[in-house]
Amino acid sequence: MEELIISFLPEQFQFPDIFRIELAGITYPFAGYCVKREHSQIYSIEYVLSGSGEIQIDGLSYQSEAGDSYILPKNHHHFYWSDKRTPFHKIWINVSGTLCDQLFDVYHLHQRYLLKSVDVKNTLEALIKVCQEYPLTPTQRTEKSSILFHKLLLGIHQQLRPKEELIPEAVQKAKLILDTHVQTTLTISDLASQVNLSSSQLTRLFKRYFHQTPYDYFLTKKMEMAEVLLSETRLPIQEISDRLSFSDEHYFSTLFKQKMNRTPGSLRK
Repeated sequence: MEELIISFLPEQFQFPDIFRIELAGITYPFAGYCVKREHSQIYSIEYVLSGSGEIQIDGLSYQSEAGDSYILPKNHHHFYWSDKRTPFHKIWINVSGTLCDQLFDVYHLHQRYLLKSVDVKNTLEALIKVCQEYPLTPTQRTEKSSILFHKLLLGIHQQLRPKEELIPEAVQKAKLILDTHVQTTLTISDLASQVNLSSSQLTRLFKRYFHQTPYDYFLTKKMEMAEVLLSETRLPIQEISDRLSFSDEHYFSTLFKQKMNRTPGSLRK
């Protein structure tokens, strides 16, 4: 068997104009493998299990080998084939719909073609497994496959991020603690001890990745919450101040004006 191919009609998806899988499958090694599409109206995402081959997108050539992933984008010419001595063994999926367009925009993948050392194997295998599930209603198939497709593109995006953008786990944890404790009082020393850093280390790293100190970040989040409560509820200003753990209403109002360039009372007029 040269290929396992799973195909679908548009009617087998709930909203095929938004998201549908057209084909999915596994290509087994054979020397004559070759695919050509002119001005393709689909996106194809493929992962090379073994072997090698060449990919051309609008005439530009890329060499792909085991461990590589590659994207064949919509509205481009695709031409790709196996090396005759070490032919491709790969898994792949072809999709279309406005959801695909939007996700490719969000994750900046329209100009990404050959993805060296980007591993999408597990998610692609999960998608192919869903494609092989029977019976599924169009709604079930759409829900399962669209969630996995989003996970696939998110995984690619995360693996393509430059290493310098990756935030240390301790700093991410500190930010999460601040985000989820807006209505409490936290000192920098308490926060630092929770993430096993010194206060100076935490402040330096937090400022490096979020461009402000933990205190400034925490205060900003408190003021953003205060703005919501002032705009969307009729809670007294004193009660909002208390909810956000400020010592008194006057101190809260002073900080609010400094951060938000308006007084709390101005949101009540």
